[in-house]
Amino acid sequence: MSRYAKKTDRRPYEERSFSVRAVHRERADLHQLAEVLIRLTLQETGESRAVRAAVRVPDTYRAAPAGLAAPEAAR
Repeated sequence: MSRYAKKTDRRPYEERSFSVRAVHRERADLHQLAEVLIRLTLQETGESRAVRAAVRVPDTYRAAPAGLAAPEAAR
């Protein structure tokens, strides 16, 4: 049997680069503008949320009581 051969040259999302090209029109396409703004906002929110979650101490974290060893405190 032969090895699996990738059938497309599609790159993962992280490796893609995007660009914006201006097309002058008499009326703006408000649906496209709204979609772009929503996507940018969601992307920015997701990135900032990940940064905040990485530095935040979890709510369920509890320090071990002073008199108990770590395995006994986990019970």
